[in-house]
Amino acid sequence: MRGFTLLEMLVVLVLVTLISTLLLEGVSYVLHLRSGFLTQLEESQKGTLQEHWFRSSISAIVTDYRDGKNVFKGEKRQFNGLTIAPLDNVIGIPSSFAWQLKYDDGVTTLYYQNSQKESWAIAHWLGIEGHFLYRARDGEWHKKWPPFGLKMAQIPSVILLFGHRRQAEFTWIVKLSEHDNERIDTRDDW
Repeated sequence: MRGFTLLEMLVVLVLVTLISTLLLEGVSYVLHLRSGFLTQLEESQKGTLQEHWFRSSISAIVTDYRDGKNVFKGEKRQFNGLTIAPLDNVIGIPSSFAWQLKYDDGVTTLYYQNSQKESWAIAHWLGIEGHFLYRARDGEWHKKWPPFGLKMAQIPSVILLFGHRRQAEFTWIVKLSEHDNERIDTRDDW
């Protein structure tokens, strides 16, 4: 008689089971890697978008009239002034804005505030790390702008944000325009 013995059938079943198990584990591993990769890609895109919003609004900071209510002021956890690239308004029209770092329950949140005083959470990270620094045209760094007791330009030359993302420190450096021209006040001429 020709055919398979019971032992041969058991060996084939054991081999098929082992191969199936290895294939399912491989597929599971690939799906896990794919999920992790997509999460990292999404975080990377989100971080890039957050940084773009921060950079675009700051690189377009403009001066206000010396007695204006939107003269640039900066502190360790917030700064405000005028920008011609607001996140929610027509580009090219000077609009008031503010960037703020708020600490709450061990989480730091970076907020953008528009000219109507509406705030949006842009980024957040665990911990209470994070602050702004301002660089004067002479190369000195300051925690406050304008520095107390010093005659400086209305806007700094560079603004830095130190923060964290995914348990790693990051630094966003934004260079402002080279010119700190005083706004010519023609309001009284009319």
